[in-house]
Amino acid sequence: MTRGNQRDVDRARAQARAAKHKKASKDENKARAKTQIASAEIMRQKGLLAAKKKQEEMKKKEIEEEKKKYIKFVRRMLSEFYRREAPEKLENLPKIMEKFEGKWDKLMKGLEKAYGEKAPNLTWEQFQVKKNKLNL
Repeated sequence: MTRGNQRDVDRARAQARAAKHKKASKDENKARAKTQIASAEIMRQKGLLAAKKKQEEMKKKEIEEEKKKYIKFVRRMLSEFYRREAPEKLENLPKIMEKFEGKWDKLMKGLEKAYGEKAPNLTWEQFQVKKNKLNL
């Protein structure tokens, strides 16, 4: 091999090595940075959606717990009322609760019609006032 050929071979090897270990250009770095920023924004959005979904689930759970407590409140108020006013109807309390499930305003109207001012107040507002006192 002659010296001229050797230079060409060495030059080709050096160019191959440089291409292999080539530093990224400024444009490539900018594009990579934009991609990373976009990916980070997507992940941030996903995190926010997950947090919002979890918060909504917690609200639904709290609402369900409040409804259960309200039903306990209604049962307790009715049992106290029937003990005082109509003990014979106390044994029908489960049937009454089942019949008027979710229609507490109709039950209240019927009790007010039958018993007047002695009828218990089963409104949601009354529940909010008394729920801490009754330890529901």
